[in-house]
Amino acid sequence: MSTSLIRSASVIFLLLSALPAAAQDTVTVGGEKKRAFGTPIEFQNGDVSCGVTLKDDRGAIFYESADFDLCVQEKALKGKRLALTYKTARVMAASCQGNPDCKKSDTVVLIVSAKPAPLAAAAPAAPSAPPPAAAKAGQTSFCTPTETVVFSCRTSPTKLVSVCASKDAGPTRGYLQYRTGKPDSSEPLDLTLPAAQMPPPQAASGESVPFAGGGGAWLRIATKTNNIAFTVYTGIGKWGPRGEVQEKAGLAVERDGKRIATLKCIGKPISLLGPDWFEKAGIKSKDLDFDFPD
Repeated sequence: MSTSLIRSASVIFLLLSALPAAAQDTVTVGGEKKRAFGTPIEFQNGDVSCGVTLKDDRGAIFYESADFDLCVQEKALKGKRLALTYKTARVMAASCQGNPDCKKSDTVVLIVSAKPAPLAAAAPAAPSAPPPAAAKAGQTSFCTPTETVVFSCRTSPTKLVSVCASKDAGPTRGYLQYRTGKPDSSEPLDLTLPAAQMPPPQAASGESVPFAGGGGAWLRIATKTNNIAFTVYTGIGKWGPRGEVQEKAGLAVERDGKRIATLKCIGKPISLLGPDWFEKAGIKSKDLDFDFPD
């Protein structure tokens, strides 16, 4: 980013690449808590910064603004685990829409440096430690006992995705939220969307679709500021190599209408997705389509 746009309000250089991976997972910059490590999966040049989509060490997707230099380094950085250095900066306001004559500015936190940071080698397990397969099933959703589990599944051993609704959820009442994070943990959720409680039709779109040998359903929850969408889905159809009936379930992530990640459920999901629940909650497609992943 040009020096004419960035006037640093405070600079915090984090010498993270010299620390073990487990030493510090987050840092606070400009009053905001940021992930110290991430693996970029997409770069996108914007009017005021380079937008970066990353995955953390648990597989959670997050988004940061960065110096334009990081977009230039896309080929060298994409897909690598990086130690991230942030600073606060003054940049052209988003309302300027790239107009160089605009004098408005915003204060933002930017990634200004990203250095390769391989995961530290795991310590050998004690002889008496149970193998991963012996771990208990544990938490099955992030919904409370007073809520309805609309959808929930693990997309990895350390990643749980849930869609929860109030018991009274309907076209004009109650609420629906997408929640994701680390199960069986006291850590805060990675994401709750929408943050405010609102009736299902305002929070999501969805549709039931017929397939040969079965059918499917999808439910899409999107952010307004980052144009990010999360779609949970289930389906059964003749998708096998020889037309055998197979089931599908998982989470698809989109940015600006482009799919950037697909995470399949481990095991059978908990799901109410389908015409009955959609009608009860007032969920409609809003003229959107969804392509079920292979």
